[in-house]
Amino acid sequence: MIRFTRVWFALASWLIAPAVPASAQTVLVKPYVQPGDGSALGKTDVKVLCWLTDQKPGDFIVEYEPPGGRTHTANPERVALDFDKGPEPKKAEPEKPDDPPEKTGALPPEREQHYFKYIARLTDLPFNAEVRYRVKLGDTTVREASFRTRATADKSVRFALVGDLANGKEAQKAVAYRIAEEKPEFLVALGDIVYPAGRVNQYMHFFWKTYNDVDAAGPKAGAPLMASVPVYPVLGNHDVAAKFPTIPDALGAYYFFHPPQNGPGAGPWATPLGSDKAAVAKFRAATADSYPSLDAYSFDNGPVHVVVLNSNQSGNVDQPKLRQWVEQDLKSASARWKLVCYHNPAFSSSHQHYTEQAVRLWHPLFEACAVDVVFSGHVHNYQRTVPLTFAPASPKRDKMGRVDGTFALDRVFDGEKNTRPSGIIHVVAGGGGASLYGPGLEKTAVTLKKEHGDNYADYTAKMVVDRYSFVILDVTAETLKLRAIDSNGKVIDEMSITKPQK
Repeated sequence: MIRFTRVWFALASWLIAPAVPASAQTVLVKPYVQPGDGSALGKTDVKVLCWLTDQKPGDFIVEYEPPGGRTHTANPERVALDFDKGPEPKKAEPEKPDDPPEKTGALPPEREQHYFKYIARLTDLPFNAEVRYRVKLGDTTVREASFRTRATADKSVRFALVGDLANGKEAQKAVAYRIAEEKPEFLVALGDIVYPAGRVNQYMHFFWKTYNDVDAAGPKAGAPLMASVPVYPVLGNHDVAAKFPTIPDALGAYYFFHPPQNGPGAGPWATPLGSDKAAVAKFRAATADSYPSLDAYSFDNGPVHVVVLNSNQSGNVDQPKLRQWVEQDLKSASARWKLVCYHNPAFSSSHQHYTEQAVRLWHPLFEACAVDVVFSGHVHNYQRTVPLTFAPASPKRDKMGRVDGTFALDRVFDGEKNTRPSGIIHVVAGGGGASLYGPGLEKTAVTLKKEHGDNYADYTAKMVVDRYSFVILDVTAETLKLRAIDSNGKVIDEMSITKPQK
């Protein structure tokens, strides 16, 4: 009875005086950790905590404790997110003849959406540290958890990579749970984070209850990964599938993720927003931390430098300013290992999306900048190439979207006894939960060669199409070890790359 009375008085107070903060607030998305604007390994690290509520104002406070015992506090910013009801959805159609409709769960109903997003910025954090935090609403602790700050270059680091994640099916929960078992320090989401169109209501319906708002982790429940694991997002085609501003809650990724902001800025390589000035201004105000930063950025963690690119616009490879930024960023990186992440694979042995090859035109630049591994999603299975070099025959794609060229394949490298590759290894890790793509290599190698001739080469060393999976990397200054793990926790592929001590 006492608790009911308190809630009633709080609600009554809000009704009488809306400007007075109330304690009867509903947390719709629990606090989760984001990387924030931390790229190079400077003097200190940063992180961002975010959460969503209804639009009853609340007096939140964040307490956090870096090593040393002193408790710090942060007052969050509050941003109102308001979305009109979208048009009633039409029956799903394939994007292309080789792209079957997703077998998603039931789509959320169209409705207005009104949220408060809270953003707490934690600055001056020491590297190599475990930081404990509590988000409190009055006397109530909304979430208590911890995260790791970024590691300095002399330390090892473990992280996960996976794409094509959340479509409302059980497989995504098993993947999230198995990732949590590996205890990664961060996660790179390789695009198509939520299906079918990357909308805010689809995040609310499909994503958070798998990766964040999970009380008891398990293979049928998912895991509260984002309470402790910062997610670095890569934009996939489904993430930008809903057209802004025709669909009011389109481009959900920009509302929820806070990446480093060290990219080339606004330009034609970023997701287009259209000509509705009022809608664009509203969107930019609500996504100041992420648009256009999400389209191109990089970061260091431990001995690893990671570049993230938006591969949805095939013309990006022709943008001089973007290419200049990529080249300068990679060449100036002092990390022992250089990785590039984008959504569309350049070298795949699946029929699905095979001819979408514009990203092959990046390869000579990556070779010149000593990139070690390129990661992608988009194709819903697991693939790893042999180390390869590639020289495009033309700076343009053909009418089918293909990029022909000359391959050099390192067949001596095996990742076990011979761990010094000659060329770049490409990994597809698109088994995060969306419907799997087959058939396997035994069939596709024959048909792709028949259909595409020398555009296809025998570059695939490993291909697993019959199970959901993700990748874990364990990286030291001398060794990069890759394990591909399925949704039952079984290792389905592994390899190591070594570099001599400088």
